[in-house]
Amino acid sequence: MGLDITVVMADWERLARIPAGERLVVLTDAVHPYFCCESCEDADSAVQGGWVWQRQSPWCAEYRFFGTTGSYSWHFHLANAWEGVRASVVPDLREALDRFLGGLVWDGPDYGSAAGEDDGYPSAGGFPDDPGPWCPRVLLLRAPGEVPALVRDWRTAEPRLEELREPFDAQAQAQAQAENEADGRATRSGRFDEAVALLREWGEVVTGAGERGWGLIGLPY
Repeated sequence: MGLDITVVMADWERLARIPAGERLVVLTDAVHPYFCCESCEDADSAVQGGWVWQRQSPWCAEYRFFGTTGSYSWHFHLANAWEGVRASVVPDLREALDRFLGGLVWDGPDYGSAAGEDDGYPSAGGFPDDPGPWCPRVLLLRAPGEVPALVRDWRTAEPRLEELREPFDAQAQAQAQAENEADGRATRSGRFDEAVALLREWGEVVTGAGERGWGLIGLPY
């Protein structure tokens, strides 16, 4: 997709005090600051994954996914893989993951059916109180009040992720046969271990935000 994502959790009260038109700039600067010295920059670069906190911005933190190199395409392929396997998953687990992924990276089976929706972006929109016509597009936007539901769905799904192995393996095999493995990305997206690893990281994202009562933003960075 040629698009990167920076996932941030933030204190909504602090965010509300930033003028609407400045929020994306302030957030981006907060998680990707100009470093004071080379040692600070080296320390930041050494963090390969997980939550990253900048000393000057205790009101927000960036989550770095271990294997995605910041590319949104990994999350896009996870959503596509889920779309392909969900019909083979038992109903209660399917419903929990529908809600979980639907609140993060997946637009559901009916996405794009309405005119003007299929623009390649998730339907996150902008911050609720941003004045029109200026409204920044973000890849993810979940207010603090929406995060606990995602945490509950993750807690339902996490102990049962092994149940997804058979559907994911079947999808990967079908893709390999249909495409002759000509497209490595499509085959990779169906593999169980990679998909579950990324799911677990999203579980860390929602859990971290939920513990603090903060919201989530996906910056198109």
